[in-house]
Amino acid sequence: MSAFEIRDCFYLDGAPFQIISGCIHYFRVPPAYWDDRLKKLKATGCNTVETYIPWNLHEPRRGEFRFDGGLDVGAFLRLAQANGLYAIVRPSPYVCAEWEFGGLPAWLLEGENIPLRTHEGPFLGLVDRYYRALFPHLVPLQIDRGGPVLLMQVENEFGAWGAEDPEYLAALAGLMRDNGATVPFITSDNLENESLSRGTCPGALATVNFGSGAAEKLEVLRPYAKGGPLMVTEFWVGWFDHWGNGGHMHGNPESPQDLDDMLDMGHVNIYMFEGGTNFGFMNGSNYYDELTPDVTSYDYDALLTEAGDFTGKYHKFQKVISKYAPIPKVEFTTEIKKRAYGKLTAVSQTGLLQNLENLSEPIVDNFPVCMEKCGQSYGYILYHSTLKHEQNIERIRLW
Repeated sequence: MSAFEIRDCFYLDGAPFQIISGCIHYFRVPPAYWDDRLKKLKATGCNTVETYIPWNLHEPRRGEFRFDGGLDVGAFLRLAQANGLYAIVRPSPYVCAEWEFGGLPAWLLEGENIPLRTHEGPFLGLVDRYYRALFPHLVPLQIDRGGPVLLMQVENEFGAWGAEDPEYLAALAGLMRDNGATVPFITSDNLENESLSRGTCPGALATVNFGSGAAEKLEVLRPYAKGGPLMVTEFWVGWFDHWGNGGHMHGNPESPQDLDDMLDMGHVNIYMFEGGTNFGFMNGSNYYDELTPDVTSYDYDALLTEAGDFTGKYHKFQKVISKYAPIPKVEFTTEIKKRAYGKLTAVSQTGLLQNLENLSEPIVDNFPVCMEKCGQSYGYILYHSTLKHEQNIERIRLW
């Protein structure tokens, strides 16, 4: 058993401890490759792995929970510990992460009006039910129970949500404690739009997310840390691709220098160490001036490629980290084979529209109904209608 504390610094069993972490989302990497990615993280000199936990995968239907196969977060954390790594876990109901609906389950939209991320209404009760299923997988793996988990996050970038709801943040932290969380808590927010002032929570260390200008931005964080350690929970070393962005996105070329500044001043989690893949319909989308849906690949221009290959960025970061921590010798034991499948020839075909009755059942309504209220979380719905009495067809608008 060990003790992890937050005072002027992080302390592990009474000794100062510098967190040098990299982000790997277990749900974006096939389990067969978890060990390989964790070993490659260890080989950079990092001592910690960080991951979100997506609510929508673990409770895909209301009251039905999954923690098997690629969703066995406990197995991922135990494997991290077996590789000599500590862990930061972010089980907040909303994760962002360019993940579908920010990790919130689609069924939240299927029936009654449920205000999201607030202390008002049924939302916190649903989170509590989820936590009662999730936390038994996390509680035994906390550092004070002999596991690898050093920190847990209360909420994610809540200050950017635009609401000021300290009751919600306090209640969420209370639910985590009630369900067995004993390690220290953090929040993480951007620096813009007064995010830090709205997103911090009593009893949780305030941390920040950004991709450049480390020395200057850590000084912005300092008063919110209230004498505690300065930590970048998401050091964005690349960026995600969306359809139509004109090519693969790249990160700040000064990232190695920014990493050096962070480690000189405090603690860091590299986002992403490996990005991985948005499987199924789990790619998210932004909507500012226009809709920008993300692509299947979440390569992120990270230290490892989507396929787990080393990059030049990996070796540059390893060199910087070597100034602050020893670089261990690690043997990579996972056999990874790449394969070209060549050309595939289609031998038959059929039409989608001609097979609608074989694939689905019709729903008749006077108005278009969103897919969640049809009991469908992801995929496609075909809407069609026959116009019989419309006189001014030019007035109809579709979007």
